Amino acid sequence: MTRAFREGIDRSRRIQQPARRRTWKPFRDLQGLSARTTTIGKAMGPLSDVPAMVTIENEHWVFQRIEEGVLYNLTHRLIIHEEGEPKTIGATSGMKTAMQVAQAMASKEGKIVLIRPL
Repeated sequence: MTRAFREGIDRSRRIQQPARRRTWKPFRDLQGLSARTTTIGKAMGPLSDVPAMVTIENEHWVFQRIEEGVLYNLTHRLIIHEEGEPKTIGATSGMKTAMQVAQAMASKEGKIVLIRPL
């Protein structure tokens, strides 16, 4: 018994099985997904860096949806600098509203708001 394990199986009695090559081609397999993603992205329109409006109702977070027409009417972005990192706090549909928000933040919060056109 020991000799059989030590010498192994005779080469003529071994089972021959060729090694199978993998045929997975990630670029070909994911091509449909990437094409669909590109098409949907173009249909959605340009990206807008507008923070989500969140309200708390009955101890639950509710994310408000922004209508498409509202996004196209936005003209100015309000940016506040905290700890060296700029943070967008919102966007407005006119310079008058942007100035009112910036003045309120300066007088009540003591923070400076940068108004940048979109």
